[in-house]
Amino acid sequence: MRLLLLLLSFYASTLTAQPKLYIHFVSHNEPNDNLQLPLNYQKAKANVLQMANIINNANLKWNLQTCDGFVLGALKDEASTGSNIFKLLNAVPFNDNIQIDPRSKNSGGRNIADLYHLLDSCGANPSTHLGGCIYYTTNPNIQPIDWEQYRNPVVGNIYGNSWQCSIITGAGSYPPHSNDLNDFGVFKPDSPNNFYHHNPDKNLWCLGTGCAPVLDSLSDAQAIIDLIQAQVDSIKQGLWPPNRFYITRIMTNQREYGPLFFQKVNKVIDSLSNISPQYLQWATIGETFEAFQVWQEQTNLDHSMWRCGEVITSTATEPTSPELTFWPNPALNQLHIQLDDVETHQLKILNLLGQTVLKQSCQSGCSLEVSRYPAGVYLLILDQKQTRKWVKEGY
Repeated sequence: MRLLLLLLSFYASTLTAQPKLYIHFVSHNEPNDNLQLPLNYQKAKANVLQMANIINNANLKWNLQTCDGFVLGALKDEASTGSNIFKLLNAVPFNDNIQIDPRSKNSGGRNIADLYHLLDSCGANPSTHLGGCIYYTTNPNIQPIDWEQYRNPVVGNIYGNSWQCSIITGAGSYPPHSNDLNDFGVFKPDSPNNFYHHNPDKNLWCLGTGCAPVLDSLSDAQAIIDLIQAQVDSIKQGLWPPNRFYITRIMTNQREYGPLFFQKVNKVIDSLSNISPQYLQWATIGETFEAFQVWQEQTNLDHSMWRCGEVITSTATEPTSPELTFWPNPALNQLHIQLDDVETHQLKILNLLGQTVLKQSCQSGCSLEVSRYPAGVYLLILDQKQTRKWVKEGY
């Protein structure tokens, strides 16, 4: 019996030896798109249906993240025709490939719980994922950090219903989206000042966007194809460790939908369809998180983090430098460093001109004095192998 258990354990470990890249399309709209107006809604409905057919015919996955205007337009459509775009997307043949997420950006005093109520009344079967949030801001007076409020149930301002977030994804900065959460992370953020630290006692999961490309009218479709192929190659060639969970996405804006955009979508799909599902797996956010939960059981790991642009230089299962944790970010006076070994390592801070502004040795943990640096974005480099972006806060 013991031998059998050992063999089963070995077999399970071989199943997880080759990771894959999970991928999906994501779209969003904005309150000022005025999709509640009949002409705007009908145009958006036709374009979204065309996108849905493209996704469905290729058996891909799509998370449609919406504000309230499109939903209000759908309710008017339902009242006059007995159907609406969200009811269509949540029915055969689309419902297996499309997931609908509420956004926090809404008008008329509505919050995300109110939007969830409206989506539910449209027959959308909406998720409890937050489609877009702010985890870092350069000006809290204009746009405060907002993700932490979703740890607790949100009560609708209009309808009084309760909505509890389960996953935040697409976390970013405002303005000007210079510090988005680009990395391949699946973790529970600790606090606004320690966002990248996994705290298993928290109740909210964050899914990073995995260096996600944006597909729009200005994008080079081939560049997006090459980027995703390079990510797959990094996994296959052992440039990324096998004991990580990798997620990316192709981000789109509904405003771009139209004939030229769909030509680009089809080009991307045709190329990516040549990649084996052994290495590239299409999955919605919900399906991806279910796969992550299986990965947790198989690996006995509770979270995963891997930075964009980071590589390992050997076929070992761990990077040659230790896990680097730092906080706060942004920092005003001191940047605290934690390393998960007891060796001495070399740290450097570079500004965006590539100039070295600090060199320091660090063992296990240390603190860097940064109060004298001008406000802005800097790079923290460990042993010339790991690079992290951090922000110096101004007074």
